[in-house]
Amino acid sequence: MQFDEVQAQHFSSLSRTPFPHVLIERALQQIAGGDANGAQFRKDVLAAAGWPHSGLVTFGKYPDQAAAALNRIRLVLQESEDPATILAKLRQQS
Repeated sequence: MQFDEVQAQHFSSLSRTPFPHVLIERALQQIAGGDANGAQFRKDVLAAAGWPHSGLVTFGKYPDQAAAALNRIRLVLQESEDPATILAKLRQQS
């Protein structure tokens, strides 16, 4: 999957078209089934990519950290859409 680079300013801007981080999050949920499993997979992937905050903390509060984590995910998604592979590659990077 190909996504544009996530920029820190995306978290404090509005746009009619979805920003890359929104598309990445949607893709993660769909890869794992789109239900509660998808939501848990998304959280696990974000943590493995270096997002140290809970799901209650918005990306806009720490935009540089969020952009860095999501860009790590973006690069892994270019290589694989397999859930186990995605998590393994992100954990190797940490």
